Amino acid sequence: MAQRSLLIYGTAFAVSVLILVVSYFPFYWLLVEIQTWRLGHPNPFTIGPAVDAIPCAFVAALIAFWFAVRGAKKRWTPES
Repeated sequence: MAQRSLLIYGTAFAVSVLILVVSYFPFYWLLVEIQTWRLGHPNPFTIGPAVDAIPCAFVAALIAFWFAVRGAKKRWTPES
């Protein structure tokens, strides 16, 4: 049973880290595009969107972790 829990949480952690790394770039692009649209010109100082993309990617990783754990537990829990 402990190995199954370790497998579930290890897999969910790996999925969430992958989502964290992969989802940073679309959030960064989206936030830069929104800033460019709002200003009317490209902003050479993109540190703001880069910093704002980090929490967005972190939330996406947490959601992926939750869904991975929930799905794995539902799949591997014996029916009553």
